[in-house]
Order: sequence, then structure tokens, then C-alpha cells
Amino acid sequence: MTYHVPVLLKESMEYLNLKKGGIYVDATLGGGGHTESMLQDPTIKQVFAFDQDEDAVNYASQRLTNYKDKLCIIKSNFSEMRTELALQKIKGVDGILFDLGVSSHQLDEPSRGFSFDRAGDLDMRMDGHTGMTAKELINTYSAEELAKIFRECGEEQAAYKIAQWIVSARAKKKLNTTQDLTDVIDTQMRSNPALVTKTKARIFQAIRIYLNRELELLETSLTDSINLLNPGGRIVVISYHSLEDRIVKTGMQQAAKGCICPKSVLKCVCQQRPKVKIITTKPIIASEGEVLNNSRARSAKLRAAEKIRGESR
Repeated sequence: MTYHVPVLLKESMEYLNLKKGGIYVDATLGGGGHTESMLQDPTIKQVFAFDQDEDAVNYASQRLTNYKDKLCIIKSNFSEMRTELALQKIKGVDGILFDLGVSSHQLDEPSRGFSFDRAGDLDMRMDGHTGMTAKELINTYSAEELAKIFRECGEEQAAYKIAQWIVSARAKKKLNTTQDLTDVIDTQMRSNPALVTKTKARIFQAIRIYLNRELELLETSLTDSINLLNPGGRIVVISYHSLEDRIVKTGMQQAAKGCICPKSVLKCVCQQRPKVKIITTKPIIASEGEVLNNSRARSAKLRAAEKIRGESR
């Protein structure tokens, strides 16, 4: 079993600013690379790590067994962070890290169905035990519904045309595998091979994001995470495509806002105060050296914010 090399590892630890006696959260455990880096600091008190993928939980549990005295792995989506931490009697934390997207292991494992260049069942669920599969979605949704998903979750300009291709193809034969789906796109785009790979990447991304409610859950989880931070605590988010980054950027900007009253109002009535200060004026990106050694880092963007001291949870 293989997991990706942690992206922006040095930078993420730098912006988390680990402190003595601190309690930290890795919202996206994966292979445990970022979590392990936190745990290697002997001064911190505890790390809570979340992942809904059973493979990731099992792998990281073995990898990090030497740290079990100050590590708690929770098999759950990060959207449940607030509830799960409350069950652990944790009211506030000193730092939260999100490393979004899909892991190398999930892409490399054909049975998960995440990759368009590996033959396998059309699944694409982060938690392989619950929820609709990509196979069900592709074979039952209307062209209009599919097009909306491709457009909103994949930013695919030819969304409706591709949706029509899929509906037409499934009328002849049910689409059960990743190969079945990619064959539809390959067949229809023979005349424009330069666009085929990018199109397949966007379609697979869109289906995965929709099935796992990734954008919706990210938006609410960012708000919960900021509320969970102790004064001076930091949130660090690594995203990999524009849809994620836009949500992260907007969420941090909104949390950093003060008064939102109209300019025509002479005295503030909204009583809204900034919750965080943004500490990355521009997103941090990987160095050329890191990209050469780890292609996954190419599209990574890191943003960070710090809870304002004196701001209560």
C-alpha cells in the first residue's frame, strides 16, 4: 500500500506554528505523513486525526503505533470534527490542518474507481461502505443532472454534450467500469486528442466531488474549525484545484471581516468582529524542487489564518 509524500510539509508545519502543550488536528489523515510530522515535536500534548477511509485509518494506525500515547485516530469525515472532539471532551484546539483532495493510494487502487487511467469498478466513494456509487450516478441521472455536476464540480465547458454522450452510451450498455466511462469520452473526442486527458480528469473530479459532497462539507467545516481554534491557534489548508481554493480563500476572508453594515449606516449595528487574521497574503506554492520530486505538489496552494487573541470560541 502506498500513500503520497506529504505536500508542502515544511511549510505546513511552519504555518501551524506548533507550541508546547498544544492540541492539534489533522483533518485529513491519509497516509499519516503530516500527522507524523506533528507528533515528532515532543512538546505538543495531543493530535486528533480524522479520515473516513478505512484503508487510511488502518495504514496510519500501523505507521504511527509508536505515538499512540498522544494520538487519537477517528474514522470520520472532517465535517464531524466538532461533534467528535466534543465527545473527547475537547473544547478548543491550537491548530488544524487540512490536506484536501484524493490520496495517491486511492488513485492507485483500481477497485476504488478514482482514476480514469486505471481499470476498475465505478465507485469513487471516500468511505467505501456508504452512499451512492459513481456507477449508480452515471447510469441513472438525467443528462441535465449530469451536466450540472460536470459544470459545477468540474468546470467542464462541454458539460451537456458529454452528459448526452453518456446517456446515449448507457442506453446500449450499462456503464460499470472506469474503462466504460473513459471509452465514451475517447470515442467521441477522437478528432481532438489534445483535450481528451483534461476532459476525463475534469469529469472524474466532478463525479468524485459530487458523490462525496466535498465542496459543501469543506465550506461548513472551515467555519467549524475556525470556531474551534483557541486564541492564537492556526488553521492551515492545502487545496489542489480552483473550486477548493476559492472556498478556502472566501471562508478565511469572511472570518477576517469586521463590520458588514452598509456604508449608509453611521453606527455599527451588526456587531460582527474579525475572528481571524490571514497570515498568507498570497497562497504558498511548492518549490520547483518539490514539484520535480512530487508531481502532486504542482497544483497545491496553502493558505493559513490565525485566531485573533481575545476572540472567544
